[in-house]
Amino acid sequence: MTENRKKPQEAELHFEKNEDGDWILREKNLPETLTQDVLNVTITALDGSRRSFPVFRQAAGNYGEYSEYMKRHGCACCSLTTLLAAYREEYTNLRPNDTACQVEKEIFGEALWLRNYRKHIARQMPVSLYGISRILEHYGISHRYVGAFRDEEAEKEIRAHLLKGYPVVIETSRMKRNNGRIVRFMDKKYAGSYHTMILLGIDCEGQVIFTDSAHRDWAGNWQRLKKAELTELISYMFPRKNEADTHVYFSRRKNTGGYLLIEE
Repeated sequence: MTENRKKPQEAELHFEKNEDGDWILREKNLPETLTQDVLNVTITALDGSRRSFPVFRQAAGNYGEYSEYMKRHGCACCSLTTLLAAYREEYTNLRPNDTACQVEKEIFGEALWLRNYRKHIARQMPVSLYGISRILEHYGISHRYVGAFRDEEAEKEIRAHLLKGYPVVIETSRMKRNNGRIVRFMDKKYAGSYHTMILLGIDCEGQVIFTDSAHRDWAGNWQRLKKAELTELISYMFPRKNEADTHVYFSRRKNTGGYLLIEE
């Protein structure tokens, strides 16, 4: 497979302060469709500074020899690449396949990296939230990993964080919860199995604008960026039960989950 190098499409968002002093994310210049393989989302802050978040699509043929891995397991790698490209200048042009074959190997060590990628493609695993946290820490990107959480407390903390103008990385599953109890086991609205995405901010209608590497029919033309109520997203998230776990690749449900608060 040859790597897809089509010119990325551009989208602009900007923060405004409302009467309560909250940072509200507004659409400025968006294409009619957000279905492309790479969407560069540039966000302008109140002080005029700009940060670009390249959002990648998990699609066959886009990433050379890593194309099948990205299609099956690449959501976390795509999100991690978005963060590294946005927060570290040396990685402005980083691609998800570069992250998988270079960054992960360097930070996790070759032996651990090989243990994952030498498996059959079906058994290779995505980077866990803990693994993402390890890489962000290595590059000095300020953040906090929240593993165990109660829904009400998580909603309050994530909302407050977004309204300060900072992103949040979340992991969803195909199981929908209500007050901690699973109410639907095969609800695939936000994940075929498990799925990593980045919440960028809250718009003037109170909805969260978030990145997504996967295509969802319900989202229509809004694919690389989507919108949802925070309460709904949290109902598909899940807490990390084993907070002492150190698997850098997804191992089992109890060892992952939670969310990452980016603090810069």
